[in-house]
Amino acid sequence: MAPETAFLPGMSREVFFAEYFRKKPFVLRAATRDLLDPPLTVAEFDDIRRRMTRENPVQVVERPGEAWFVRVADLASPRLAELSDTIRRTLDWPNVWCDTVQTHEPSGIGCHFDDSDNFVLQQEGTKRWQLSPPSGLPEDSLRRRMTGDHSVGTAYMPEDALEFVLNPGDVLYLPVFWSHWGVSDGPSLSISLALNSANALGSVLPLIAKELATDRAWWEPMPADRGNLDALWETLADPGLRRRVETALLDRHRTWVADGLRAQRSDTAEPAAADLPDEAPGVVPAALSLSLGNGGLRELVHRPRQLPEAKDLLSMPTAVDIWSSARHLHTRHALVRVLQLLRHRSGHWKGQPEIQQTAQAVIDLLSAVDEWELADLGRHPVLLGAIRRAEHETAADYRETGDEFVAQVASALLGLAGRHPDMVDGRTFAVARSEQRRIVTLLSGERWAAPEDLAEVTAVRFGAQTGTAELMTADGAWHRPTVEPLPAVPGSSLYLLERHNWWDLANRRGVSWHCGQLPRAVPDLSSRAAEAVALLADRWPEALAAAEAHLLVLTQPGARDEWLCRPAKRGQVASPETMAVGLVTVLARIQWRIATDLFPAPAQELPPVQSPWDGSSRSAQWLCGQIFAARMQSELCRRLLEKGTDDVEAADAAMAAAEGAEAAVRSGLSGFAPGSGGWFEAFMMTQIAMEDGQSK
Repeated sequence: MAPETAFLPGMSREVFFAEYFRKKPFVLRAATRDLLDPPLTVAEFDDIRRRMTRENPVQVVERPGEAWFVRVADLASPRLAELSDTIRRTLDWPNVWCDTVQTHEPSGIGCHFDDSDNFVLQQEGTKRWQLSPPSGLPEDSLRRRMTGDHSVGTAYMPEDALEFVLNPGDVLYLPVFWSHWGVSDGPSLSISLALNSANALGSVLPLIAKELATDRAWWEPMPADRGNLDALWETLADPGLRRRVETALLDRHRTWVADGLRAQRSDTAEPAAADLPDEAPGVVPAALSLSLGNGGLRELVHRPRQLPEAKDLLSMPTAVDIWSSARHLHTRHALVRVLQLLRHRSGHWKGQPEIQQTAQAVIDLLSAVDEWELADLGRHPVLLGAIRRAEHETAADYRETGDEFVAQVASALLGLAGRHPDMVDGRTFAVARSEQRRIVTLLSGERWAAPEDLAEVTAVRFGAQTGTAELMTADGAWHRPTVEPLPAVPGSSLYLLERHNWWDLANRRGVSWHCGQLPRAVPDLSSRAAEAVALLADRWPEALAAAEAHLLVLTQPGARDEWLCRPAKRGQVASPETMAVGLVTVLARIQWRIATDLFPAPAQELPPVQSPWDGSSRSAQWLCGQIFAARMQSELCRRLLEKGTDDVEAADAAMAAAEGAEAAVRSGLSGFAPGSGGWFEAFMMTQIAMEDGQSK
């Protein structure tokens, strides 16, 4: 057996390619000295930055007062050039280079993905990283990036992302296409070793073309009969062509690894938008009137906040009174965020008058309606999800060309618009469709549909004085919609939907964790949902009442690892018991979101915690939310067992999940005692109270 090639401490080249390469990230503590000793200093970085500014200024980017970014820094540093050469030879990789980042205060580039594998070598300071696999990214974005379109690369970070904190000397491996978001805790310095990715279009196709250029059938003028290409296909089928191309590819690879090939970046090329921070200082907001009017919004915003005790919320998830107060305050929180986000994003609506007009119509409508009408917005999944996505975009320095946030908010408010014809008289709302050629208006319990043979719905307008809605399709024509009531779950106030565009979008962008997803369409879905509701009404009526108070739509957990107890196997239809557990799980997710939104995080930032399920590193907030959901699941399973349900495996799995997660939190956060503040203090106090109760 051939000896393994040394690479990093405790990891050979062979182990890296077999177990980690393009599969999963890893962190090795105190491993950078094996690659670069002594570490890069700030003084060295300043020398590199000044030289690159003179010789390759397009590779140097400054975020004033926050950070410096220097790409291909090994062009100006013999030490970094030697580092790139070492990695190139060790990994037998033809194209390796070093990028460097220095921050002066908490800062980062933003959430994005790259078309290269990367090793981050933390030199000074600390940096917090969130990572997510490429399964949530559109394939078209990956294809465009790999075929040279560097305008794509921005990404959303899901709430269940992996999380790591790098200290000086640590090494983080980022597989290609993995979304990542690194933010320093303060002054920091890091190196990113990039392993350039090549595809067959750029590497193999030119070699094939070179071979074909010697074949007469390919270089001579084409015949008049363009449909007869037999001679060309015969050449491609020649086994000798394949052998020559493979030999040429291998020879070129060996040459590049031996001699080195620096990243071919033009000194005059525009920097890739996905790789750079937003350099536009002080974008001027559009002229929006943010008057709160004299309706329920003004009263809601200006009324003094009287927060319930966070520990009461977390210890009594089915207590009607305290959660009613919390939902009311969370509605206020959500609507204030809508106004703040509209103001923040308005400076990027130049040339999009329909977006600005819709935003103003949204503000005016919110300012006119009564407070009781605003209450339902606090549990509207489209509105809450749109806010969450917009907050992700703002934090990650990401913006869409067409502002989808405005269209999503407008869609959520359509049910209110019809009740206030005086406020929407003659106004047009840019909207985001809910289903194919249809819009679901949850607040009015209706589905508005355009004729089946027409294009997708893009806008809604309301007739003068009557408030009657019309739908505009992509061809610019207006149509009176077909209106039908939304189906409800028998025995419940929850609506029953099968497919909705918002959930698909939320799943791709990683913000559906607290809203769940719609159940899979099956012929007897309505009867199964009714059985699940009846089961919950019999075994835990308080939980059903809480679910109806927090939700508008029956949803289920979005992924298998969110159940924490045994779900239906892939391809199987969920039983009523499983659907009941799923509904309680989504309720717990939403309640956890309310609690963490209303109560700020502790002043001392919590470190990531190792997940007991797969050993991955997750944020403490996510893992504590898993525990909160596991408690609810285990309580329902306990009640099912008491009533004679024989699904002992599911009950045991839920209880074990709660216990395993609690042990992980205690181990990972042992240095954070109650008194840290916010939701975490309340969570830990609830844990202690539960343990005291169990011991008695």
